[in-house]
Amino acid sequence: MKINKNDSIIYITCNANLATGGPFLLHQLACKLIQLGFKAKMFYTTDDKNVNPVHDFYKHFEIPYTFEIEDNRNNILVVPETSIRFIFKNKKIKKIIWWLSVDNYFVTHKKHSFSLKRFLGIKKKHDIYNFKSRPSHSHWVQSFYAEKFLKSKKISKINYLSDYLDPIFINEVKNLKFNSSDKMDIIAYNPKKGYEITKSLMKKAPQLNWVAIENMTPIEVKELLIKSKIYIDFGNHPGKDRIPREAAMCGCIVITNREGSAKYYEDVSIPDSYKIDYSLEIEFEIISLLDSCLVNYDEKVKDFVLYKSKILNEENIFNEDVEKIFSKIYL
Repeated sequence: MKINKNDSIIYITCNANLATGGPFLLHQLACKLIQLGFKAKMFYTTDDKNVNPVHDFYKHFEIPYTFEIEDNRNNILVVPETSIRFIFKNKKIKKIIWWLSVDNYFVTHKKHSFSLKRFLGIKKKHDIYNFKSRPSHSHWVQSFYAEKFLKSKKISKINYLSDYLDPIFINEVKNLKFNSSDKMDIIAYNPKKGYEITKSLMKKAPQLNWVAIENMTPIEVKELLIKSKIYIDFGNHPGKDRIPREAAMCGCIVITNREGSAKYYEDVSIPDSYKIDYSLEIEFEIISLLDSCLVNYDEKVKDFVLYKSKILNEENIFNEDVEKIFSKIYL
């Protein structure tokens, strides 16, 4: 895939007015490409083109956007795995599928996997990607988990392009010093992820202070994590998740299961003793670990120094990887 830099536009596909980890990363990429002198635009997908598609969280990037794609061989279309349908709608443009997750791909396309027309064979089933060699398609991965998934599908040409935490957030917390006297005995958790497990643990240990991360602004989330000693995440980890990294940077002891990306040290780089093979039979062992982390916080938090240093270096690695990837594409 070699094209002329001066003649091409890079379109980055994103749902309009959506503020989650994936869209944030898509905007980060567009911003970086523009800084490097490339012509990048957000290609917002929406049914209502009369409404400003730029979420407030992304307006500071000041990235140009469009609702239409110029489908020619000099242009590039970057599509997250949840929007794969757009690679079938454009024939000439060079296509890059960026696997920001694995699990979300299956969740998204399960919703659209049936229609009467498709059942009758009248309409092609464009929701599901056929994992075979396609010279016009390239693959990027945000996590080692996604790389392993693609390799299991016999996809060998893969570029690794992960993400990094918001530099504003990093600058606010990177120089903070954390010790037990500044922390509270709080166990923070995300009720949208692994809540059935968390709820069961809460019933067995009601004496512990469990605080849900919900209905909070980003500032409120940061403030909660700064005063918490522990962050737990027993969800599915569809990609290299953001909140565990934010929690570690806020001085939390991070405890996860081994689902999805959490299975791999490359994605969740915490000591193995803080990763749980959950079952009902070991719930009291988990509670004992939580008690130990609360009581011995000052000692236990030292186990996350390497994880934090890796997080701090993610933006540098992202910048290097973007330049390396695009040096292969452009003349």
